[in-house]
Amino acid sequence: MSVDAAHQRLFAAAPTNKALEVIDLATGKPLRSLEGERPAAALYAPEFNQLYVSRGQGLSIYDGKTLKLITSIDLETSADELHYDPRAKELYVGCMGTGKTGIAIIGVPEGKLLGKILLPGKPQGSAVEQNGDRIFANLPEQNQIAVLDRKKRVLLDPWPFNGAQGNSPIGLDESHHRLASGARRPATMVFFDTGTGKQVAQTAIDGDTDDLSYDLKNRRFYLSCGEGFVDVIQQDDADHYRLRERVSTISGARTSTFSTQLSLLIVGVPRRGDKPAEIRVFKVAR
Repeated sequence: MSVDAAHQRLFAAAPTNKALEVIDLATGKPLRSLEGERPAAALYAPEFNQLYVSRGQGLSIYDGKTLKLITSIDLETSADELHYDPRAKELYVGCMGTGKTGIAIIGVPEGKLLGKILLPGKPQGSAVEQNGDRIFANLPEQNQIAVLDRKKRVLLDPWPFNGAQGNSPIGLDESHHRLASGARRPATMVFFDTGTGKQVAQTAIDGDTDDLSYDLKNRRFYLSCGEGFVDVIQQDDADHYRLRERVSTISGARTSTFSTQLSLLIVGVPRRGDKPAEIRVFKVAR
């Protein structure tokens, strides 16, 4: 999911319906659906007023105002997570196909494939430095965090993920030089020093973690867990973290996004039997 804060719109991938849903956050009502191939992720870029959607084996780029399709890029492999750097004018797409795993680099706003950095496994969660040249990507099959130089387009030495497995969501706190990653076995959140790549702290979390956001203003991490909770992890300092609160959601609610501008945490709740899917919106308190 991704938020257009200026216009209070939420873009949410609905893969079961093969649609990208556009929702008015002010009214809670759906605005329209962008149908097509099964979507995996969405990212709105206010700097370019463009919407990026990973669909099937490619990327679709839409005009942010009209939501008309501008262009599509064939990546020749299944595409997933999206990130971008507005200064570099680059979009980074997680590529998941066997033998083609890596991070594709797309020039924006023109929508041109610039290259790909290959990875030894499927990236499950990634984070992009805004004040540096690195991309960090969880590689759960290798039990490590891949470190990529996006300027030189090469892999650097990976960071081993010790003491836990199933590392999936990832979040970056550049101001304190910390990278956070959630693991599933056991359910643990691990913190790394981005200068050394060493683990500096960890804390227990709820199970089936999938999405992670960092709130710099309040120095908190919001972790959506499929066990049925959002875990709020407070950062006391760069090396000390604690579980501040467990906010109840629904079992299976693992997808979330945080809007810094609106101070909203948004959680996707999947369909449960005869109960329809939902979007739950939480106002973040200080």
